[in-house]
Amino acid sequence: MRNVSRLLLLLGVFAFASLTFAAQAPKAAPGQQEKGAQQEKAFQGTLVKVDPETKTLTAKDAQNKEMVFHYTEKTEVIGSENSVQGLAAKAGSPLIIEYTAAGGNNIATRIEMAR
Repeated sequence: MRNVSRLLLLLGVFAFASLTFAAQAPKAAPGQQEKGAQQEKAFQGTLVKVDPETKTLTAKDAQNKEMVFHYTEKTEVIGSENSVQGLAAKAGSPLIIEYTAAGGNNIATRIEMAR
């Protein structure tokens, strides 16, 4: 009986210690995203070209660095007929692109013709 009491006491101590350490695990602050979550980014530049076959558009920033963005049917387009196809004839126009980086690709979530 004495050994059973010691065993139960030992198990209780381990359970308490486990709960204490689990409660102290660091948690992300409300404004921070969890590791692995996609972070929304913004790009400002000029439109170079739109390729409807690959569903990509190429834009150039102020330092003439080109970036390629993939778009989907969920991509929101503001201005120029509110469609990516409407942007095709607007090479050289200023753009603001909101995107997420996923799997080495830049996925445009919102494209706006800058004024």
